Amino acid sequence: MRILVVDDEVVSRKKMEKIMDIFGQCVAVDSGEAALKAFGDAIAKGRPFDVITLDVSMPQMDGTEVLYEIRKIEKQRNIPRGSWSKVVMVTAQSDKDTVTLCIQVGCDNYITKPFDRAIVAKKLAELGIKVPVPVREDQSIRKIVMETIDRFKKGNISLPVLSQISREIDAIINNPSSGVEDLARILEKDAAISVKLIATSNSALYRGVDKVQDLRTAITRLGAKEVQNIVSVISNKDLYESKNKQFHDLLKCLWLNSLACAYSCRAIAVKLGGLDSGKVFLMGLTHNIGCVILIKSIGDIATGKMEFDKNELMESLNEVHTSFGAALLDKWGFDREFSEVVRLHKWSSFEKRTKREILIVNLADKISSKIKFGFFDGDADLTNLESAKALGIDEKTIEGIAEEVKLGMKEVERLFH
Repeated sequence: MRILVVDDEVVSRKKMEKIMDIFGQCVAVDSGEAALKAFGDAIAKGRPFDVITLDVSMPQMDGTEVLYEIRKIEKQRNIPRGSWSKVVMVTAQSDKDTVTLCIQVGCDNYITKPFDRAIVAKKLAELGIKVPVPVREDQSIRKIVMETIDRFKKGNISLPVLSQISREIDAIINNPSSGVEDLARILEKDAAISVKLIATSNSALYRGVDKVQDLRTAITRLGAKEVQNIVSVISNKDLYESKNKQFHDLLKCLWLNSLACAYSCRAIAVKLGGLDSGKVFLMGLTHNIGCVILIKSIGDIATGKMEFDKNELMESLNEVHTSFGAALLDKWGFDREFSEVVRLHKWSSFEKRTKREILIVNLADKISSKIKFGFFDGDADLTNLESAKALGIDEKTIEGIAEEVKLGMKEVERLFH
């Protein structure tokens, strides 16, 4: 059996390729365009693919567009319907609309991320394809992640309540007639935030000649936009706490990654100009929000005696966190542009019309990894990044931003540990 695996995301692609190698000869490509070329070449050589796994969400040409072209080619070449390639769509969004669209375009089955060998074998068997070896269904991380997502969709998961003070601060910032006194009245409602703002204004990042001892002076020194950023950080910190000690280190790593990404976003926005640096900062802070809530939920479900393989957990999170995080922000009432950033920031290539905020968060996430604050990625390569090219930022400027954020993170980590 000849199999074509199509997925732009390297972790999911390699995972599917490894699984499919059990069932037949496997070819893997990273884009819709490459998939159509491989498909056409295979037909021309008289060795068409028996099975194609096709990721739904890809840049440039998404999975449904690729599927449409595949079926179009098969019809044009008068290939009997019974000899068409079996196409299995792979999606992190198992909602009715996505599945219905895939079926209408001509898919034969679909797989929901995160998947494992047992799930893939089951889907192939449903298509009448002989599965060579019995496969035991996975009962660990993947299943818990899927249960968590299913509970979220059904409204049976208890979500953290976001701080109302952040929303009130945003409203003040966006009101041209508001001033320091208006901000102070809002902030005085929360003593912990007020104290942290005063401490931050006296830190090495913002320190002036005189020591700040009151909230209004702190606001004046920091500026409204920076107050907005700091309140966002303080308000989000509680999300990264879990009663399950197994996940403390992972959540700490995720917290530092979110901070590094947020401050990298701000630095990039300042360099580019013409952007709301406060909004971009918050986008960086929430870019991995799907991971945060999934880890907290897994921690709530898991007992203290359960042990998890970290690689398996990271793999499962990497497969689903962007789509889950986007749905989460939608449920929390964030503007659509925030959920779009979360959903698309991990792509490696982008359409010309891609919004700058998405490109900024992508680049900021890479910078965070480069300065050792990555979550999924190790030491990222900052050369030839599509997001940097689209933003018009050269490698020297990127290196300067990386060094600036790296130095600043020492104080940021101390302030918001």
